[in-house]
Amino acid sequence: MKANGVMPSLGSSTVRTAHRDVTERLRDAIVSGVLPAGTRLVQADLAANLAVSVTPVREALRELESQGLVDFDPFRGATVHQVSLAELDEVYEIRRALIPIAARERVRTITDEELAEAETVVNRMTLRVSDTRWVDDNRLLHRLLDGTSGQAHLRAIMRRLSDISSLYVGISVTTDPARRRRARDDHKALVKAYRKRDAEQVTRISLRHIADTAAVARTALVADQA
Repeated sequence: MKANGVMPSLGSSTVRTAHRDVTERLRDAIVSGVLPAGTRLVQADLAANLAVSVTPVREALRELESQGLVDFDPFRGATVHQVSLAELDEVYEIRRALIPIAARERVRTITDEELAEAETVVNRMTLRVSDTRWVDDNRLLHRLLDGTSGQAHLRAIMRRLSDISSLYVGISVTTDPARRRRARDDHKALVKAYRKRDAEQVTRISLRHIADTAAVARTALVADQA
């Protein structure tokens, strides 16, 4: 499938601003399902749609590839990443293994300023915001909470997994009306646990939280394949 006119024009922008805006708009369209999995992302078409040159589109696609949201194929070019049950199981299995390690490190390194920012993000993740906004803020929140300041490799792996997980988070919040409320409660509990520097509680809440997301997303994917 080829991408068509689904996104509004960006108007005039600097090259840097255009790159950031294009990246955000494409990410929103992918996570929200406006650009479904497998959609061909033709640079010239996207540039025309967004009223920018091809350069920021090319840079945006490369950035989204690094986040696991876009795939590049030598024959088909860029396409929206295809979700699958196999990937869902793999990504969440790895996250389950790494969360206890990351939690032990993060409760020591997270700052009061970072916790205040995390609380601000949690408070704006209301039940009324759009699915795209929710998924974006969820990604930001977990970058704040799951990041490990002292372990660069672990931080990079966790961020990569979190980026890919955004697709499955999107599936979970759009297919289960009650998922958002449960996630909101988990997020509030996580911030409290981090404030207490309680690694065991952070681990327990985090594992329950991602298990819920994975279960809802799995149910949706199985139903879609039926």
